[in-house]
Amino acid sequence: MQEAQRLEFRVEAFNVTNSTRFRSPGLNLNSLNTFGLITQSEDARVMQFALKYVF
Repeated sequence: MQEAQRLEFRVEAFNVTNSTRFRSPGLNLNSLNTFGLITQSEDARVMQFALKYVF
């Protein structure tokens, strides 16, 4: 009897165009130096590859 075997390949990509995505502005009223300013951005391009052998 022969068992089924297969190879799976997966690719996931986020922010493929590598465009800037800003985070929310500072909302802390006690910090007047950064209140209302955008000081951070989201992650740059992220790609993930996976290979799985199923038997």
